[in-house]
Amino acid sequence: MGNDIILKATNISKQYRLGLVGRGTISHDLNRWWSKIRGKEDPYLKVGDINDRATKSGSDYVWALRDINFEIKRGEVIGIIGKNGAGKSTLLKILSKVTGPTTGEIKTKGRIASLLEVGTGFHPEMTGRENIYLNGAILGMTKVEITSKIDDIIDFSGCQRYIDTPVKRYSSGMTVRLAFAVAAFLEPEILVVDEVLAVGDAEFQKKAIGKMQDISKGEGRTVLFVSHNMASIRELCPKTIFMENGSIHTIDKTDIVIKKYLNQNIDNGETTINYSFDKKREGFKRVELVNKTSSYDFKESIKLKLELKFLRPNNHIVSIYFRNNLGQVVFFSESSDKNVFLNQKKTQIEITIPSGILLSDNYYISIGCKTFEGQIIEIIKDVLKITIEDTFNKRKNRPGNIMLDTKWD
Repeated sequence: MGNDIILKATNISKQYRLGLVGRGTISHDLNRWWSKIRGKEDPYLKVGDINDRATKSGSDYVWALRDINFEIKRGEVIGIIGKNGAGKSTLLKILSKVTGPTTGEIKTKGRIASLLEVGTGFHPEMTGRENIYLNGAILGMTKVEITSKIDDIIDFSGCQRYIDTPVKRYSSGMTVRLAFAVAAFLEPEILVVDEVLAVGDAEFQKKAIGKMQDISKGEGRTVLFVSHNMASIRELCPKTIFMENGSIHTIDKTDIVIKKYLNQNIDNGETTINYSFDKKREGFKRVELVNKTSSYDFKESIKLKLELKFLRPNNHIVSIYFRNNLGQVVFFSESSDKNVFLNQKKTQIEITIPSGILLSDNYYISIGCKTFEGQIIEIIKDVLKITIEDTFNKRKNRPGNIMLDTKWD
């Protein structure tokens, strides 16, 4: 491992047996033992399905991770994204040595501090202050070293009033605040942070991202950050790993990886989608781009026609919103804005997005409907993808996604 490489994963795979705690049964262990003394490969490494939670398994074994390879340099901040069940948390647990890989090897230089799940590493009966000393000792720090940093940890966490209260009485947000402060201030060479920051409020998330930037740029430490918030990934991580079904799909610059991630479930060029129905189901039947194209010029309006089915005669509200390549909602509208409602007789609606508003980018259209009282009937996220082009090349470098009709005197 090179001098500037602080973490290296080589052919990491993790296999689980479905429905059981542990890796298997006595008969399977005996088969493994018999293969080993004969100098043969573990027979159960040759079986197992890929890690796709949406499909029915044809095997008792599943590969949560399969052939993971990457190198991370000292001081890098690496994002990790992917759907739920893609293997992100399993990978972080292996990197943090919470669990071991079935095959492969992890090489690291220095201490690793992990923030994987709310309350991980905290003893519920001990106070916040006692848990700070406990976590520091686990990281190999002396009591004097921890004491020199404890005021900064408590101040950053914002839990001063409750620092001498048992952690079991903390809310999930308070627990995450204290856990992140401990992990960040006890100076690990590698900081591993899972999606738990989403539990914190907006103010704390901003502080946490700022702290991770400081420890990577100012102190030269390495950060691995898992999140479903594409804006946070883009702000913090120059480079990102996209995981899918237990394998690495892409490792590249963050903007490139985010586009691939958001595009994975949308067929380019699709303009009409039909949904099957039974007698008891209500919601969307058909979604159609009236223009019969998914590519528009900045000066073209966008027309969308929706057809729905309702089981009740009540007034219903239809909504639509657009997300950009970072997953941020840039535009939202609903039929009640114009006092338009649907019922069992009125089941079709046409929406027109005026030209000259959306700037050049890819956009992902989501739709929803609810009752007049606010009960959600159906939400379909990212049903269609459209691309806005500016053929005159005058607005491609503008920041943001929307241009409003602004008056200048």
